[in-house]
Amino acid sequence: MLRSSLSKASTRVLQSSRCAAPSSRRFSTLPTTPRTAATQTLAASRRPLSLTARRHYASATDNAPDPNDNFLSGNTANYIDEMYMQWKEDPKSVHVSWQVYFRNMESGDMPISQAFTPPPSLVPGATGGVPRLAAGSAEGTEVANHLKVQLLVRAYQARGHNKANIDPLGIRNEQKGFGNIKPKELTLEHYQFTEKDLDTEYSLGPGILPRFKREGREKMTLREIIDACERIYCGSYGIEFIHIPDREKCDWLRERLEVPQPFKYSIDEKRRILDRLIWSSSFESFLSTKYPNDKRFGLEGCETLVPGMKALIDRSVDYGVKDIVIGMPHRGRLNVLSNVVRKPNESIFSEFAGTAGAEDEGSGDVKYHLGMNFERPTPSGKRVQLSLVANPSHLEAEDPVVLGKTRAIQHYNNDEKAHRTAMGVLLHGDAAFAAQGVVYECLGFHSLPAFSTGGTIHLVVNNQIGFTTDPRFARSTAYCTDIAKAIDAPVFHVNADDVEAVNFLLSLMRVLWYFA
Repeated sequence: MLRSSLSKASTRVLQSSRCAAPSSRRFSTLPTTPRTAATQTLAASRRPLSLTARRHYASATDNAPDPNDNFLSGNTANYIDEMYMQWKEDPKSVHVSWQVYFRNMESGDMPISQAFTPPPSLVPGATGGVPRLAAGSAEGTEVANHLKVQLLVRAYQARGHNKANIDPLGIRNEQKGFGNIKPKELTLEHYQFTEKDLDTEYSLGPGILPRFKREGREKMTLREIIDACERIYCGSYGIEFIHIPDREKCDWLRERLEVPQPFKYSIDEKRRILDRLIWSSSFESFLSTKYPNDKRFGLEGCETLVPGMKALIDRSVDYGVKDIVIGMPHRGRLNVLSNVVRKPNESIFSEFAGTAGAEDEGSGDVKYHLGMNFERPTPSGKRVQLSLVANPSHLEAEDPVVLGKTRAIQHYNNDEKAHRTAMGVLLHGDAAFAAQGVVYECLGFHSLPAFSTGGTIHLVVNNQIGFTTDPRFARSTAYCTDIAKAIDAPVFHVNADDVEAVNFLLSLMRVLWYFA
């Protein structure tokens, strides 16, 4: 860019000198009076360059700078030499663009000035989209298209969640600013691809679904690549993880997501999920029929939370967790008490009927504020101690209590460094998670040595309304979970109508918590 700017500047100077030269010649033909030697010397120094000199500088600007000069000079030449030696030993050990360059250099089929084909700019032009490249060799075009496909896959990783079907109500729209905005980076036109390019095959590898190569495939058509990205990143769940600066964590997620089939449940596993879902739905149906006039903060529409939480607990126990501390608001608390923490249903129903006896001399509390402790068995035969802390009417007030209790358990287990024996799980409403300051304050504990619990799993039950407030008037961000990006946490958005996707993501979150 600097060389180009200097060339343009010198061209403008030469053009101005050419325009000035005839004018100088015209003035030189006017009659003059006799001058002294000093005057003549000064005038001669002000004369324009001779035709020969001007022709020399003009011809210098006619030759465009050799693109090879940009990297075949200075200390960079040593780096190119090393890559060349690597290419001689193994052509695949260097990037495909360098493979083409070295091959063109050795073949001698084209001048050195044409052997190098610069890759397309990663920055879109002023009109949007990826700039078109000048027509060149077939190999250069192939390299350019390969890089475009890499950019397309990267766009799905970064923006696929905007297109994902994560709203079971279908009320998000572009006008509100919270909807499926269908990013232009996910369109063929953005990369100057057409329908005819969909059947072109591209080699799989870094940047283009490398995990699909394990299935024995070396190439996929552009159509198949787009279909795979749509299925992975734009299905019933969307994932935000590109904002994480640690590339190892991003690669860890891609290893488990960018596969032909991220999850597949056996018949027995599907029956277990269905059984748990039936218990959750039946509980809500019974309460709404038996006690229609009682306030209960039901879980209708998000009954999949219960089988999802059970899958999370089962997977946690497999990784050595012995204690799980849970905090949650009113919404769905009775269902979680009944089906996850196993509070006896007769005890819950007696609280609705008003026949429950007071356990102490206190003034009592409403049924959807109460907590519970329970030692729960898991399908693997292991047991885990569950503790659902009590919740006041002040939303999110239980968050620091859960973190403190989890940290205390780790302290008494001599587990303050590894954080493997106890885990905290916090449930939130969408409006409270985005608006309550205590949420951000608790997120800030994640890396403090004296307060960290090794990570907390946050579940947001998003019913898309904050008591009576529309999301448009409750927050300034597209997602209620955008605050979590402040600590570089991955965010998973999932449609609650897809119970298998809910189970998969909650199990994945548990594994991510273990390896973080």
